[in-house]
Amino acid sequence: MSRRRNRKVEAVAKPDVKALGGSNYGYSFTSSSSIMPGSQDTNLRGWRPNLDADFWRMVPNGQHRSMLSDSRYIFGGSPMVSGAVLKKAKYVVGDAWQPRYVGRDDAFRRAAEPIMRAWARNCDVRGGPHDWRINLRNASVAIDRDGDLFAVLTDMDGEPRVQWLEAHRIGNPAWFSEPVVPDAPGTAGYVGMFVAAGIVYDAYMRPVGYNLLSGKKTMDGKEGWNILPAASVVPFFDPVWFSQTRGIPSILNGILDWYDIEETKAAEKIAVKAASSISLIESSDTGRREIGREAIGAAALPAGGKQGLQTQVMEKGLIRYIKNGNSLQAFQSNRPSPAWIGFMEDLKRGAFLGLGLPYEFVWDSAKIGGAGVRSMVGQVQRTVSDRQSVMFQPALSILLWAVASYVQRGRIPFSPDWMDWDFSMPARYSVDLGRDSQNERENLSVGTQSLSQILGAQGITAADHLNERAADYLLAKSIADERGIPLQWLINPSASFGNTADQAIEEQAPTVGPGAPDPNA
Repeated sequence: MSRRRNRKVEAVAKPDVKALGGSNYGYSFTSSSSIMPGSQDTNLRGWRPNLDADFWRMVPNGQHRSMLSDSRYIFGGSPMVSGAVLKKAKYVVGDAWQPRYVGRDDAFRRAAEPIMRAWARNCDVRGGPHDWRINLRNASVAIDRDGDLFAVLTDMDGEPRVQWLEAHRIGNPAWFSEPVVPDAPGTAGYVGMFVAAGIVYDAYMRPVGYNLLSGKKTMDGKEGWNILPAASVVPFFDPVWFSQTRGIPSILNGILDWYDIEETKAAEKIAVKAASSISLIESSDTGRREIGREAIGAAALPAGGKQGLQTQVMEKGLIRYIKNGNSLQAFQSNRPSPAWIGFMEDLKRGAFLGLGLPYEFVWDSAKIGGAGVRSMVGQVQRTVSDRQSVMFQPALSILLWAVASYVQRGRIPFSPDWMDWDFSMPARYSVDLGRDSQNERENLSVGTQSLSQILGAQGITAADHLNERAADYLLAKSIADERGIPLQWLINPSASFGNTADQAIEEQAPTVGPGAPDPNA
């Protein structure tokens, strides 16, 4: 029985509706003792839980594990879901997120940037392909699939390294159901503090510890405690509740629809396969197989005495003999039907909205026009930018910890603005790069957009771009001086050469002195 039905019903005085300017025909079925109208419980309404508590009470440790399992099951079994999540992560991270120093200390820049870029290639304790960019891409996937993930800051062989933990690695031991940390091995310094889903909080609900589930058993056969200090753990998650303790997988927003989509699609596949196995339908008076008629012509009987249909094989064809009055027609199936396809499209549209992605971006954009495409592009970019904002601060915390570690070791000199770091961002999502480029050139020419803004949207820093241009210019100048040709030929050949190379050479020829053409010729 729900808590709602166990509540004590308090008598409420009937108001004077005439004095209030209302009707005296009785109460509406939505009337209640609250200032806000509420629906009454009837046998026609389904059961509703009471959700008037903090997040950790509504989603305890066991419920959180169930949410995690459901979301991972859908991610692993639905190509639509996994494809959408991976596609989103690629636009969020792309080939960017490289550390870049944005302070004014040039000496610090020259010393720090090469070291931090090398760190980004080897920042993971596992090494191999798990570099900074790959880990951030997987972090975006984990936020959608698991709700959260955790980066543990550690030291390996004198180098700052990061150990990434997925959501299931942080939690309460399975046997533990209390909201207070017990006095047990591995809980020193945290005994008596509030704990929810593996995260220990102080009186202000600030995380002070994270319990790492290592799978190791204690003497009594139970999984033990291993609380890591919050200073060494950086969480990644996108909160939508002020009292939220753990992340909510975005896949979970449409979990019921995703289950219905996959189950309905599996059932429809069976129906389509069954229909595909039927090729012809023969109608007869009896509606049964006519064994006697099929036996006509004993020489045609197959081996074993089994009766077969009376047929005659001809070159590249088959003749089927049927009795006068019978009919033979090809079987036609309309499955999946247009109505079924429309229903599935409606389910998918709502489920994709739970991921924060327009249906047209993930599945089909052929039905929308120019205005619809621009609206879709704007929605996608807002979703991508929001995820980048969610990931930026924890990623920056990890980077600054690594910089500070190298400064303490003397590998990087100290600078007052050593914390002025940023990341390169991937190019913005677009479906018309030519039009966007033209708009950027016009904005740059009239001064409404800076070069740094334009290059930043492409994942390029202005400093890197200008340094590359300077290097290209010096290289071209060196080659031009060595070959004795005009520099403009290498820097801007289309403007220098005109129509033909001969014309360009003729224009560059001297008019007086040695090598000049004879005016009397």
